Amino acid sequence: MRASRHPCLVLLLAVLLPSLAAAQSVMQITTVPLRPGIWVLSGFANGNILVHDDGTDVLIVDAQSERRVGLADSALRALTARPVHTVVTTHYHDDHIGGNPHWRAQGARLIAQCNVAVQARKDTTITEWREWHRAPAPADALPAECLEDSLTLERAGDQAVLRHVASAHTDGDLVIWLPRANVLHMGDVLELGAPPFIDWWTGGSWEGMLAAVDAGLAIANAETIIVPGHGPPTDRAGMVAYRDMLQTVGQRVRDAVQRGESMAAIVAARPAAGYEESFGSPSRTDQFVQLLVVGFSRQSAVR
Repeated sequence: MRASRHPCLVLLLAVLLPSLAAAQSVMQITTVPLRPGIWVLSGFANGNILVHDDGTDVLIVDAQSERRVGLADSALRALTARPVHTVVTTHYHDDHIGGNPHWRAQGARLIAQCNVAVQARKDTTITEWREWHRAPAPADALPAECLEDSLTLERAGDQAVLRHVASAHTDGDLVIWLPRANVLHMGDVLELGAPPFIDWWTGGSWEGMLAAVDAGLAIANAETIIVPGHGPPTDRAGMVAYRDMLQTVGQRVRDAVQRGESMAAIVAARPAAGYEESFGSPSRTDQFVQLLVVGFSRQSAVR
């Protein structure tokens, strides 16, 4: 990720990055203030919770995993005693909806894009990607309310604008914008410090990821604080750099797949050259390239 030019974010990242590195390997929640009444609770490996306390109640974006939601709740209670009224889910993956039953039991309403419940109910083993088994989510983790395209929630002194970005990380992604605070949560459309994940098996796509990032860039200006699904907050320049990576690496891999090159040959050619540091490690770089090969191969097979 390119260094931020926004002075507040420079300070923010200097404080946050060491804690995020530690959070990858231990049960730890880091609290980062963004604006008055707005924080990020970060477990890194299990995603970022955006907290908005409007002075009346609390809205959170994403719920953490079942394993870490208690830690997230404890961190939240150190910030505010007001109740969590609304939980907005960015997509169906367990590290984002696993904590939903915890918040539901406290009386929170659960809102997501309508495809979230469809995908979360499935029991699927994906043999072409590390025998990935997706178990059905429990019923109380599923959203009670859903939207197809967009929804605006009125907040005291602000709004929360929910917008569906289609066929991106999954088929049910939401981005959430607080316009007056100028804070934008991108969900797992944006991941920093690790390779992004495209869930090809639930309607995700490279083209949709690029379109979703473009939708976020159309909202953001130089003062916007952008919260990724995982990793430290960034700004518009940081998301532009992320888009450049996604476009360049994806195009290199897609071209190689269309030429009929093998997985091994594509990985060995290092199509992510110039961007490896943004993925965290050589093995994660290779993992991202392999994921792209699998996805583009799937697309080629159905044409």
